[in-house]
Order: sequence, then structure tokens, then C-alpha cells
Amino acid sequence: MDQQNKDKDYWIDEIAFLESRLNGSQGDIDNDDRAACEEALKAAREKLASFR
Repeated sequence: MDQQNKDKDYWIDEIAFLESRLNGSQGDIDNDDRAACEEALKAAREKLASFR
């Protein structure tokens, strides 16, 4: 697997984790953590889009 595919797979996994965190699958989330996760999710989606 080349470096780009590793990076792409990393961001796919990161997005899945953050979405899971935001929908409560990882337990309760407070407002500050929710805001941080939403920002991180936005950044991760932008990073993944750069691979397409």
C-alpha cells in the first residue's frame, strides 16, 4: 500500500471514529468535547477530500 492510501485510510478511520463519538456510540459527550469533535470532523473530511 502506498503512502497516499495509508493516509486516505487513516482519514476514513478518523472520520468514522469522530462520527461515532458524536452520535453517542462512545459514551456521553459534553458540549466542549462535541464542539471539538465537530471541528475535527470538518477538518478530517477536508483532508480526505484532498485525496480524491
